[in-house]
Amino acid sequence: MSRDDLPRTGNQVIDTMTGIFHWLGKQIEPFIPRPPEPPRPAPADMTGRQLLQAVHHVGAGLLNGLAPIIQHSFTRYGSATEMGDPRFPHAMPVKVRGHVLTMVTEANDAFGLALLGLSKHATAAALGAIRIVAETLAWARWLLEDPDEDARQARAYRLTLNGVNGSYVRVAATLERVAGQSEEARWLAAAGQRMMGDLSAMTSQDGVAIPASPGSMSRLAQQYLPEHGGYLFYSLLNSAGAHPGAPRAFQFYGTPGAGVDYDFKGKHHVRAYWIAQGILLHLDMCDLAAPILGWGQAWEALAGQTRNQLGLLAEEAERRYAEPLQRAFTSKPDLDRPAPPRDQPPGTGSRT
Repeated sequence: MSRDDLPRTGNQVIDTMTGIFHWLGKQIEPFIPRPPEPPRPAPADMTGRQLLQAVHHVGAGLLNGLAPIIQHSFTRYGSATEMGDPRFPHAMPVKVRGHVLTMVTEANDAFGLALLGLSKHATAAALGAIRIVAETLAWARWLLEDPDEDARQARAYRLTLNGVNGSYVRVAATLERVAGQSEEARWLAAAGQRMMGDLSAMTSQDGVAIPASPGSMSRLAQQYLPEHGGYLFYSLLNSAGAHPGAPRAFQFYGTPGAGVDYDFKGKHHVRAYWIAQGILLHLDMCDLAAPILGWGQAWEALAGQTRNQLGLLAEEAERRYAEPLQRAFTSKPDLDRPAPPRDQPPGTGSRT
């Protein structure tokens, strides 16, 4: 409460003394000893709600700590000349640093959405945002895989070309195929061709050959996200996070052996697990961006603190998330048996 918000009696002496005591209280407040916070239980002893709150606290610290770091990056590198090239006067990055700054910003936005959504309630929609972080990390690792600056710049041009193809050329062709000739399709096609022409001219001047596309996102996930689960991890995020349908219900709300449980205010361990996965993905994404964007010690301190706080919490969240699945598999010993021949009814074969 500010001094202006203090209640007024109309008595000048009383109101003045009230203001003085309020001011004195503010001066003394920092020196008043506060009782220590109660010790937090070990992750294994936490309730599901406590685990969720602890993991969310780590994610919030990462998000808040990154805000000034990313803002400073835009101050240093967010200009049109840093992000792009005057020979390519279109709203897409073409330089390595421009792509990295765009990537880490989009990943940070997506991570924030997932963190906010899962803090409020159990929502499979948050997996779509985590999928964006995963995809961005895979593309960033591909972009920066070769330390040679020329090789990186060639791959940066490929990312720009993919953007032109995906946002203009293929959209125009698909729109024409499903809706027939239209002004929108013609405009998109013309814009795409103009951008591809500018990019081709620029790469020719630079003597750079744009490399082939590395393939599908599934292939990229398998190659560049092995420690996060590779293709299987991405497939889960893709089917449950990006596409509505039955898999979303089972993979987020499903309980093996019990069906679907839409516990929107619960599922604390599931929410904690996915927040932790989002943190780990985003940490790896920022590790790649840090040297390109000159984050230095500010990032090293934030990353170290985040990993130190998250470690045991993430392990416990993963254990609780995986435990029901493991029980379901161990209780079904016949799952790994080959199916009986089609002319043999199930259950009639001999057991060895």
